[in-house]
Amino acid sequence: MGKYDELFARIKDKARDVDRIILELVPEKEPLELYKAARHYPLAGGKRVRPFVVLRATEAVGGDPKKALYPAASVEFIHNYSLVHDDIMDMDELRRGRPTVHKLWGVNMAILAGDLLFSKAFEAIARANVSPEKKARILDVLVRTSNMLCEGQALDIEFETRDEVTVEEYLRMISGKTGALFQGSAEIGAIVGTDNEEYIQALSKWGMNVGIAFQIWDDVLDLIADEEKLGKPVGSDIRKGKKTLIVSHFFSKASEEDKAEFLKVFGKYAGDAKGDALIHDERVKEEVTKAIELLKKYGSIDYAARYAKDLVREANEALKVLPESEARRDLELLAEFLVEREF
Repeated sequence: MGKYDELFARIKDKARDVDRIILELVPEKEPLELYKAARHYPLAGGKRVRPFVVLRATEAVGGDPKKALYPAASVEFIHNYSLVHDDIMDMDELRRGRPTVHKLWGVNMAILAGDLLFSKAFEAIARANVSPEKKARILDVLVRTSNMLCEGQALDIEFETRDEVTVEEYLRMISGKTGALFQGSAEIGAIVGTDNEEYIQALSKWGMNVGIAFQIWDDVLDLIADEEKLGKPVGSDIRKGKKTLIVSHFFSKASEEDKAEFLKVFGKYAGDAKGDALIHDERVKEEVTKAIELLKKYGSIDYAARYAKDLVREANEALKVLPESEARRDLELLAEFLVEREF
């Protein structure tokens, strides 16, 4: 049995409990098209990693995971609402191999479906079986998380108009886009399970580090992964001009000549409806390969990979204040997997 097999089995098992809450709160009801649109991503079968973090964080501090089910559903609602709106902004037509919400129901209904999912996150907290004081604190975390998500997305949009983004600017953006929801998930789970402030802050740090590492590793995989395992062409981020830690590091180290050479390809097909087809063109593949070689020349890919792994080491170090348990080990294993995966 592989190192992570038991972890995956537990994630799948706990996902079923969370799914029951999600479908309870977003049933098939009138207006039917609105609720069908809102159920589209939850029914697509995401892995429920963030809800798993909520439940395991609760257990890791000695709490009852049953009390964390509604809070776990709330973070999944926030996650799915952000996906619906991100897809509209990016005009993506596929998500998890299925047509996006706005592709099937149109932009107006998709915006409403996203708004409904956002609203359901707060309904889930209202139904949670915890004290009023804990509910207030969980709501505070959820609001902070939502604010950070919006801020991170706004920075990402702003960065699209720039050639260069500093490492510090990138980290600020990604702390909002991916770090905040992992941080919020771990922190909410801890709040459900304990009043121990040291435990809560340890899990908050773990979540932020793991969330940032998760995205950085995604960016690394875009450049080094096997295309069949990755499920998309290698170098997609380069042709789309996506700002990553790798690219920020490159711009901080490269010569002006190499920067100019890189910019001939970087973002060349951003916004091009035919871009996905063009990436299979041999000429385009050659351009992307040359750009990747420039990133390797300055050690930018290795830098990002080390950065992600160091974040995970720091995250798991923070958990050492917690008692040893299967739940704590699951969180440690999850963090390790996120920077060892090949897809």
